Amino acid sequence: MLELQVQLVSMWLEAGDRLRAAQMRAVEARDRGEVTATTAIIVILVIAAIAAGGIIAAKIMNNAEAVPEP
Repeated sequence: MLELQVQLVSMWLEAGDRLRAAQMRAVEARDRGEVTATTAIIVILVIAAIAAGGIIAAKIMNNAEAVPEP
């Protein structure tokens, strides 16, 4: 009877270890997705900043060309 109880406790502990390992893998996989999403957002923001810089530079050039020469 004692041997059966020891086996049951061992199986219970092993099942808990496997569940914790599966949960850790799920958390790690979710983190990788967040990193990818964050990277995509940063890329979009960088592209928007470059476009805004180009628009500002074009406006400055247009204003500079419109200044009459003395």
